[in-house]
Amino acid sequence: MIALVDKSEKMKNLVNFTNHFSDPEQLLNQNLLQYKFIFINGNVNGIPLKLSYELLEKLWSFVEQGGILYGELINCEDFPASRLFGFKQDFTVTNRRLEKLVIDSDHFGKKGKLLEWHGPFLTGFTFDTERILDIGHFKETHRTEAEGNYPGIIVKKHVEGKAVFSTFSFLSSEQNWTLRPYWLWNEVVNFLQSEHHLPIQPIQPVIQLSKYKDINLTIEQGVNWFLSSGILPKEDGSHGVYENVHSIRSDISKDLRPDCHAHTALLFYLYGEYTKENKWLEISDNLLTYLFQAGYQDTDENSVTYGFWKWFQSPKIKPDQIFSDDNSWVALVLLYLYRKTGKTEYKNRGLSTAYALLNTQNVNGLRPECIREKELLDNEKVYFQHSTSVSMNPHFESIVHAAFIQAYYVSNDEKFLQIAHRGTMTLLENKRDLKFMYSKTAGYSRFLLSLAQMYKVTKDETIRHGLYEVLEYLFENQHELGGIEESDNPDPERYGTEDTGVYRSNNEGIADQLYTNNFLLVNAWEAYKATGDPAVKEKYEKLVQFIASIQITSPKEQFDGGWMRSFHMESTEYFGNNGDTGWGAYVIESGWTNAVILSGLILKELDQSLLD
Repeated sequence: MIALVDKSEKMKNLVNFTNHFSDPEQLLNQNLLQYKFIFINGNVNGIPLKLSYELLEKLWSFVEQGGILYGELINCEDFPASRLFGFKQDFTVTNRRLEKLVIDSDHFGKKGKLLEWHGPFLTGFTFDTERILDIGHFKETHRTEAEGNYPGIIVKKHVEGKAVFSTFSFLSSEQNWTLRPYWLWNEVVNFLQSEHHLPIQPIQPVIQLSKYKDINLTIEQGVNWFLSSGILPKEDGSHGVYENVHSIRSDISKDLRPDCHAHTALLFYLYGEYTKENKWLEISDNLLTYLFQAGYQDTDENSVTYGFWKWFQSPKIKPDQIFSDDNSWVALVLLYLYRKTGKTEYKNRGLSTAYALLNTQNVNGLRPECIREKELLDNEKVYFQHSTSVSMNPHFESIVHAAFIQAYYVSNDEKFLQIAHRGTMTLLENKRDLKFMYSKTAGYSRFLLSLAQMYKVTKDETIRHGLYEVLEYLFENQHELGGIEESDNPDPERYGTEDTGVYRSNNEGIADQLYTNNFLLVNAWEAYKATGDPAVKEKYEKLVQFIASIQITSPKEQFDGGWMRSFHMESTEYFGNNGDTGWGAYVIESGWTNAVILSGLILKELDQSLLD
């Protein structure tokens, strides 16, 4: 007989119970010795449940006579509860932020392995217990030598029986998908089953892999994600597109950004070409029209920020944080779509951005990664043309150069091609001075776009040599599954801030779909189209199969058909370092990830380049 006390009913799917109670006080009227196991969920909307002294007396007798008691998030501030469970709570409930769990003991050969969860936990200390999991701030991804700060799961023996206590939301988790990695959590479950005989179920993954072989189906399911996930406020695109599904909360982040709109508009245009259905072309146009009408671009010709775009839906009238890559993406897509559709507004707005970028580019073809409005007010644009305070990061620079190539195609203004060529050469000639944000692999995946397109336009052999150096580095890090593994972290100690990687050291087996493999679906394809090299295409085909195989299938509509940022190739599940507080390891980005991936796949199916 197994008793489950769980008012929230969150444990019902993970515990094999025979009798269910909604209130622990109901146990006072029960003969507890009829049960072998008693489970009590103390997690009441994140507030630990306090048990009465009368019930604690009965539970104490139950375990002394051979019963096994499992308690989770029960208030242990007082002596009776703390001595029963072997845990003394010294603060009120806390919610996880960057904490992880570490396997404390080596009973099942996994000591030091790290796990993640999401939800509330209690801080305190133990006595007379066996500690199975501990909680702490660990920067490592997979394994640590450090010890935890607080107990996580503990066991206290009582004569013939025992009390097992979890200080965090484990079986009561509202979001089982956050229990990562799945394979390791189930090792913990197996241990609790075999060593402590707990009748609990394995954790069934909410996120599974589609393993599609048919790229057409991958594309269809990916587009369906945009229609069913809630990422589009209105299905026809007329109200824009939200930025992402949040990495931890798993809800829609209702931020609106021009670059995400550009990526998504590009996708729907290409999907319309792919399917020969006008309704997708209309969604593409609606997304851009939303940006125009909502005032994201400065169209005042007398303004210092004329042509530039706001970074996000800012209440400030003029653009302020003018990121090079974000503005360049909008310009590139508008000018590409003008070439395809002939819509004059796309041309006018795209060229105004391109000239705004050109007029703040320095003589070496580079620029700051971000310019503030005040800098433009305080300085003439000529200041930036002669400034040496520029970015050497291809994450920002290469997309500017690619946008200039589109501007050259549209305007025939040689200045665009000249400055793009000069900037690309400056980066190539100073590779030792290149700066990277997350990894060299991520930076080089971005660099590939401007190199490939510049070579296609100029046939410059120096550019070609640099292109192949970048390709060689990237494909040296191609895992046997086909994904590019994150390598060469520029700042492994950068943890717990925005804009950091989802790995720390080389050989962790992590593939990043926000900054590396996603853009390679477009950029490596552009490299093949520029070179016609079958060896490049062979490597690219492996990447395509990898991306198709890790598309998510899930009953949760926010996930189904999408791609998360961090994928661990050895265990073949989504898992990675959680040190990025801005985007995280499990974000599903509308533009940067899903739209870019799908655009790359469609370009391949259409056998087209962005320069065609």
